Amino acid sequence: MKPKRRRGACVLVGVCILVIVSCVSAGPLGTATESQANDAESTLYPTGYVWRDVDGAPLPVQDQATICEVLRTAPIIESELMDRGVAGNIKVLLDHEGTRIQAVIRVIDRKERVETGSARIDVKYRDSYIFEAAAYDLDRLLGIGRVPPTVLRPYQGLPGSIQIWMEGVAPEDIMLAEERLTPPDPAYWWHQKGVMWVFDALIANTDRNQGNLLIDDDWNLYFIDHTRAFRETSALMDVQELDTCERQLWRVLRDLDPAELRTAAEPYLSSKEISKLLLRHKKLIKHFEKKIKKKGEDEVLYDLKVNDEL
Repeated sequence: MKPKRRRGACVLVGVCILVIVSCVSAGPLGTATESQANDAESTLYPTGYVWRDVDGAPLPVQDQATICEVLRTAPIIESELMDRGVAGNIKVLLDHEGTRIQAVIRVIDRKERVETGSARIDVKYRDSYIFEAAAYDLDRLLGIGRVPPTVLRPYQGLPGSIQIWMEGVAPEDIMLAEERLTPPDPAYWWHQKGVMWVFDALIANTDRNQGNLLIDDDWNLYFIDHTRAFRETSALMDVQELDTCERQLWRVLRDLDPAELRTAAEPYLSSKEISKLLLRHKKLIKHFEKKIKKKGEDEVLYDLKVNDEL
């Protein structure tokens, strides 16, 4: 049985508009870089998660720009088909100058079909690897910091995406099955679920489930598996969950220049997917403006404090 959703939670995320962080080369993995020191600043509510190698040792650097470059270029020395998540996910082991890092490659890119009466028609969306990279870049743009580093990378002649494997975390569904899903701070837990609902509403993600929510030892949530996001729809998903919003997240959404949002999405989305994304962004702003006007800021907006003493 899934845990009951708590309405109106919308979590932590950015105090200002963030220029999207490009995944460019930042030097060898074993070299400390200036971006390592600045990386935490790109997520204004950092979780303190430490990126680790396959043996659980912290990577020599923690900045995501360097991690993205390693994901893009490091040789693959092992691979295996996964039996969890999106069909066709491939778990790989990378070797970068002696540092071994696990990652997930996705190459899926297909159109879904639904039955309408006696006819079958193509649904207006794709199930695609490319949305993984789009979700990561938009997560960075908003300052959420809950989607693991992801870049585009071909695999065996097929276009695809690659995402770093998060060591030391557990999917929500497994924790529930093992009767370990008992957050010590329910408010913090549901606030994180709230930002997930806002993020999913913005990117039109129709495949959020407990199997693609990862939980670390401090009960921080991370979001994975976005191949079924970015639907060609202007409708907001799960609007009933969007009763309140973390104050700084609201400011980010309100102040985000649509041109900046378009620029972030253009490497990945079609023109129609982008236009629907911009419409959803506009609707999110209007949605919360109406609630604030009706109830007042103190009833709609709240400040989330990250609990680092869990």
